[in-house]
Amino acid sequence: MRKLYVLSTLTAGVLLTACAAKPPIVAQNKTVVVNDQTIIFGGIYDKEKKKLQLTANGDAIMQGQFPPMTPTQHLNAKYKGMAVKGDCYFGSVLGDQGGAFGVVASIVQSAKNSTADKCDIFIDGEQKETLYF
Repeated sequence: MRKLYVLSTLTAGVLLTACAAKPPIVAQNKTVVVNDQTIIFGGIYDKEKKKLQLTANGDAIMQGQFPPMTPTQHLNAKYKGMAVKGDCYFGSVLGDQGGAFGVVASIVQSAKNSTADKCDIFIDGEQKETLYF
């Protein structure tokens, strides 16, 4: 009987721990055709670690981590001979801050219509698409 109690307690603990870890936010893939090449852009944002990764055709080509109180990331890469840039703004980085700062940040962002978590994708200096998270 004691073994059953210990086993069920451990199982419940493992399940609760697994549920506590939040899955990353995945951007909807966007397809771009440049120089007769089809590129599918995507992205993953780990909210707990504030880590962002952008992909092209499934390959991680850019990544960065948001510093404290900084909602922007400017990522650069070369992909198939093209200059690729991700200009990202994540309002949730500030809005998720606790206390009065988080409330004030959310209000200011709402007033500026800048609450979305997004990355504008540029290829060779020209904006091609926007990924929303």
